[in-house]
Amino acid sequence: MTEPKIPTTKSTPFARCDHVDHDLFAVQPGIPLLDALEHASVYLSCAEDLAHQAPHATRPEHTASMRWASRQMLGTARSLVQASIDGLHAAQAEGDA
Repeated sequence: MTEPKIPTTKSTPFARCDHVDHDLFAVQPGIPLLDALEHASVYLSCAEDLAHQAPHATRPEHTASMRWASRQMLGTARSLVQASIDGLHAAQAEGDA
């Protein structure tokens, strides 16, 4: 009897570049879904912390930087979740999940 294959992520590009028709980063394929989702959770927690701290920054440029960093973390987390969903759908289609 063979063990079921663990569902993994699918490649998911993100962080669209402004001046070229490409994404700067991508979630790598083959990452176990639990690992990807744990990382997404960490990114979401950090983004939430930054979003709460931003209004209380003492300098306007710090507020802007915190908001930018929070948006970047949210984009990364979103891509990790999407890569996990796509991987789960692929595993279900193959009958492994």
